[in-house]
Amino acid sequence: MKKSEKILRISFVAISELLVCGTILSLLYSGDTERLLLAFGTLLFVLIPEILERLLRCRINLVVYLLGVLYAMGSMMGHCWKFYYTIPCWDKLLHLCGGVMFVILGIYLFERLSCGKANHVLAVIFALCFSLAISVLWEFIEYGADIFLGMDMQDDTVVSHITSYILGTEKGVTGSIKDIQSVVINGAALPVNGYIDIGLHDTMLDMLLESGGALVTCILLFIDKGKHPLIQTRSKQRE
Repeated sequence: MKKSEKILRISFVAISELLVCGTILSLLYSGDTERLLLAFGTLLFVLIPEILERLLRCRINLVVYLLGVLYAMGSMMGHCWKFYYTIPCWDKLLHLCGGVMFVILGIYLFERLSCGKANHVLAVIFALCFSLAISVLWEFIEYGADIFLGMDMQDDTVVSHITSYILGTEKGVTGSIKDIQSVVINGAALPVNGYIDIGLHDTMLDMLLESGGALVTCILLFIDKGKHPLIQTRSKQRE
């Protein structure tokens, strides 16, 4: 590794950790203890690229490494820095990025477990499945957090049209309500012009973005045919 690249990596991680520490101090000062656990966890998350390099004895491409550090901070920036609410596409960018990152990790793990004798097509297929599995697992985590911890990780969506068998005039027949302008629950009107969907649209869009990012990355990696690996074993680099 070039000295300049090493300095850039160390500096980037150090600055990221300082930002996380600053976030923790800010949360403590404001008394916002709900997000403290996430902020403390991010101190470790930022080190994941470096930990992976040491555990797997590999070298991650510089751009992928830096992107991995930013991705590790994404959730904290979303919740603690309010990016989820001030940057409309922040959550979607994280899911898209996740699909890409886990494909890159997946293809390396497959080739590593195959001792460098992996069929490239099978490696790409495994990487795609690996990324999709991670995205599904994350949606399970979001659902569990909402149900058991009373959180709202699956963002709600205001809808103006509902189609359901429950609204049908008989079994097996769908009914619908169109052009919903207002909804009253227990005598109180919802403060939105429509009905609130409790996370279905958000979950499906997240999975579509993750899948799309993963699929595009797999196509590019398939075309490349391993000529420009984004993660390399250190022994190969020395050769």
